[in-house]
Amino acid sequence: MDNHSSEVLGFSGIRECLAQRCPGELGQERASGLAPLPDREAVLAELDRVDELLGLGEEPGVPSIANVGSLLERSARGSVLTGQELLAVGKLCAAIRGYRNFFASRQDRVPKLWSVAQGLAAQPVLEKELERCLDEGGDVLDDATPELSRARREMRRLRRQLVTRLEKMASENPDFFGDRPTVRKDRFVLPVRIEAREQVQGVVHESSGSGQTLFVEPMETLAEQNRLAELRSLETEETARVLRTLTASVARAERQLRVSIELVASLELTIAKKRLALELRCTRPEVVEPPQLRVVDARHPLLALRGAAVVPLTFEFPERESVVLVSGPNAGGKTVAMMTLGLLSLMVRHGLHVPAAEGTRLPLYDKVLADIGDEQSLDTDLSSFTAHLVRLKAYLEDADRRSLVLLDEIGSSTAPEEGAALAMAVLESFRDRSVHVVATSHFGALKVLVQDEPGMTNAAMGFRNGKPTFRLVMGIPGESSAFDIAARVGFPAQTLDRARARMVPGWLDLSDRLRSLGEELEKARDLRKSADENERRARRVRDVYEEKLAALRRHESEQQERIRLEREELLTSKRREIENLVRGIRESQAGREHIVRAKRFIEQELEEVASAAPETQRQVTDGRRFAAGDFVESSSLKRRGEVVEAEQDGVTVAFGSIKMQLAPDDLVLLRREEKPADKPAAFDEPYVFNPRLRILGMRVDQASEALDGFMREAASAGARELAILHGKGTGALQSMVWEQLKRDRRVERLAFADTRLGGSGVTLVYLRNPDD
Repeated sequence: MDNHSSEVLGFSGIRECLAQRCPGELGQERASGLAPLPDREAVLAELDRVDELLGLGEEPGVPSIANVGSLLERSARGSVLTGQELLAVGKLCAAIRGYRNFFASRQDRVPKLWSVAQGLAAQPVLEKELERCLDEGGDVLDDATPELSRARREMRRLRRQLVTRLEKMASENPDFFGDRPTVRKDRFVLPVRIEAREQVQGVVHESSGSGQTLFVEPMETLAEQNRLAELRSLETEETARVLRTLTASVARAERQLRVSIELVASLELTIAKKRLALELRCTRPEVVEPPQLRVVDARHPLLALRGAAVVPLTFEFPERESVVLVSGPNAGGKTVAMMTLGLLSLMVRHGLHVPAAEGTRLPLYDKVLADIGDEQSLDTDLSSFTAHLVRLKAYLEDADRRSLVLLDEIGSSTAPEEGAALAMAVLESFRDRSVHVVATSHFGALKVLVQDEPGMTNAAMGFRNGKPTFRLVMGIPGESSAFDIAARVGFPAQTLDRARARMVPGWLDLSDRLRSLGEELEKARDLRKSADENERRARRVRDVYEEKLAALRRHESEQQERIRLEREELLTSKRREIENLVRGIRESQAGREHIVRAKRFIEQELEEVASAAPETQRQVTDGRRFAAGDFVESSSLKRRGEVVEAEQDGVTVAFGSIKMQLAPDDLVLLRREEKPADKPAAFDEPYVFNPRLRILGMRVDQASEALDGFMREAASAGARELAILHGKGTGALQSMVWEQLKRDRRVERLAFADTRLGGSGVTLVYLRNPDD
């Protein structure tokens, strides 16, 4: 990347923002020297790591650490590190352990970050040794070695003993000594008045500034003080030995620690990128190959961080066009729009999310080249125009189809005619090589040339009601609006009138037309935005409807399946009851009355089954021609069979060994799974009377007939207690049951069932003993 272009675009500000958000010095240094990533794979991997942190919602709680790279180098060269320096290495070891443990415990959620963190070489032995030997200030602890512990313990004892003796001497001889014991040159002394010098035997170490006091080490304490000095020397040597030992341990781990420093710096930088993405409300752009650039509602990141009101920018190079000339009013946002494109292109190349909306696509440009601002230099004796030309010459030589070139006020700082012609030639050169170019200009001639030139297009920064809108409109040139802006800042009206009078009438008319066209485009854009929003709402409503419809269909299917299973269970139960009844008839050799009663019971049961069967389980085929092999059910016979022959006037159906011809409208086509199963001719189950009658759902006349047959069967079976399920509903079935049974002499009494067993929806019938 071109360093000059990065500076004029303000990317150094992005680096600074990242450095401020790094949790430690290692990441800050990495952010300050942030370099572009080498290829698309590296960019995608870094964006993945930032995404993982964003999705994690938490960060490692690792304290800030300093860069100890120079300390590691010194230790490797044989220099002995101080306690404070070793303490910094210990903090690095703790940070390495903290980062590794944090990502290891979440590796299933952050696999890309874990692939970085697992390279961290934890140093548990070194970390524990540093922690054992050094206190929080970097001083060597007493327990670092047994020798150091013994020396310091004896030193403390001797100090207390010396101070006690000296305090006693001072209190016993107040005329000689002027104050409490003190220390001079690492020796304990007493202040002695000059006139009492001859009375105090000892070594003079210092005198006061006035010369009236001498600091004397009494002879009585000389031996103890010598011993204390020996211990002090021993302590110094032992402390130095501890520091040497610890430094040697650091030197042995130097290579692994250096690798870990780089990885910690990388992790801290990723954390800073995540923090910046949250603060700017960034999204991850789609990383594409040139020339597929498209930004949606993009904001200048540095302006957004300062809290400035930024109008979002939406921009895309039109198909088959690589040069866009942006024109419009001064202070209308042209340069900001161009710099936003440049900054976002640089951000994605450095593995950063961008302040733009979903749908943003950014190519990985190899070069982002910008010529923005005044390049005049007194040091090199270059005018503004010459400086711009030098820059343009370099860009013409370096740029290719993988480059983005940003040119502010191209061709300015010279005669308009020559500047416009030179600018057009430069843009044509870039266009011929498919270089992506965004340039700004106020030259009317240049706007006209670009409008009809293939591979180029105009774009305008909006201006409405005398004010810039800061919105980019593609396809038309913008007006400079110098007169409107001058009027807005208070220019005299007479001066403005004179200026307008000097303008070519055709140009003024063109300016008015451009203004009108710009306003119409702004209105169209607002309408399009509203239409898009309405379309999005309609899609959301449609999606909700389709989701609910699918759920309803699933529920309907589940209910039908449940009803089918209940029906099959009911049919199985009724078949068993009928088979029991038939067996009983055969075994008892019943007469005609018993057979008639059984027939009525069978008809009643079949009606109950039919009323419970859902119509949704069958496909009614009235009027269709049946085919041989179809499985059908007769509505009148309540039996299932197989079609043997189908003709226009009737269908022959086989019910076991019996064949019957039936009308087509009497038959219902069954699904394959409803094929009638073969039944054995004989039944092995014993006859069992069911003392429970269900008339729920029947008509009153049907229920009355079923009740009559049920009572006769109960009497024949010798039953004493019955239950009739009629439900509550309108009460018609309940009234019929009670009125009919009260007239029946076989009934002793009636009652409603317990609430838990159905309450007033079930009538309990108690029959008389036939022998009574």
